[in-house]
Amino acid sequence: MIVGMTVYPWDDRCSKLVGINIVKISQADYRDYPDLCMEIVVEALLSLPSGSYTVVNHTEPVPCVMDIRLADKGCGLRLKAFDSETINSITQPACLRVVVG
Repeated sequence: MIVGMTVYPWDDRCSKLVGINIVKISQADYRDYPDLCMEIVVEALLSLPSGSYTVVNHTEPVPCVMDIRLADKGCGLRLKAFDSETINSITQPACLRVVVG
């Protein structure tokens, strides 16, 4: 179960980012309308400027880390095995947060 998601840019080339965007989804909506909730999450990701990002899915019991590349003509995705070193090495502030609860 996803309890939240945080997205970090790889570098400061995404100068268009101002602050952090927060998407809040209630547990009832997540339970009753999972497809709609995932559509909202995907739209939030695709609204970010082109660039590379690390996505940390705060899943229970262990987080899942993904690298994504957003471009004008689609996106790429690379799943990574969980390791705390990846999460601890993130230096950029978050640009998107999804909160379920």
